[in-house]
Amino acid sequence: MSRHKDLFQTIFQLETDEIPYAIASIFQVHGSSSGKVGDKAIFDEEGKRIIGYIGGGCIENRVAATAKESLIDGLPKTIEIDLDSDEMGMGIPCGGYMSVIVEPQMLNKTLLIRGMGGLTEILCKMASILKFKVIVQTSKEEKDRYPDAEMIITDTLEIDDIDFPLDYFILATHHRNDDRISFEALKKGIPYVGVVASAKKTGIILEYLRKNGATEKELECFFSPTGLELNAKTPEHIALSILSEMVMLTNGGSGKQKKLKSITD
Repeated sequence: MSRHKDLFQTIFQLETDEIPYAIASIFQVHGSSSGKVGDKAIFDEEGKRIIGYIGGGCIENRVAATAKESLIDGLPKTIEIDLDSDEMGMGIPCGGYMSVIVEPQMLNKTLLIRGMGGLTEILCKMASILKFKVIVQTSKEEKDRYPDAEMIITDTLEIDDIDFPLDYFILATHHRNDDRISFEALKKGIPYVGVVASAKKTGIILEYLRKNGATEKELECFFSPTGLELNAKTPEHIALSILSEMVMLTNGGSGKQKKLKSITD
């Protein structure tokens, strides 16, 4: 049985409970070191070691701080640790040199889609492929159309009753109360509130939002008509434009073409 059996079981439980964590692994050692290549440890968001071993206390403290940082920005990091300090800077001058990689395991972004029909089905399927956690609120008659959703809600769900972390909300219902729902979603603090609507309807919703006190900062989270300008015609292309906008915002992209203007650019 693998020497990391308990560690892998812990990872499985963390994944099941949807808890972010960081994996620290020693990938290089020169000279003397208590930690060996392949040793691993798991750290939580506060930098606390959950399980595993990567070296003595001072090494662990430095790795823990890096793990905490990586779980904030979501970026892997490498640490070069000099264990040959005459000043005992690391507290354990054992005459070695260690390299550690810290890999954050972040939660997938959560997308709530409220609606029904072909576009909603395609959005659910494509968003799942892109590793979003997809929750769909739809009618009982439509619930079997979303096999890729992690959760399907068929009961009434008021915005104020949402008790799970939510990164993206797409309203594809075309109902009379889309303006009210959009307002409540902005007040809830959802970072992305997208409404599938025409420019005319968007104008009507914006008028409602401003009239009812939505701030300019809150309106920055309102995306309607939602999606990037792809001149989309089909439900598939519309879904692509919406999800492209979401990916762009998640990754801090510009949405511009990457094509070089000339070979000398």
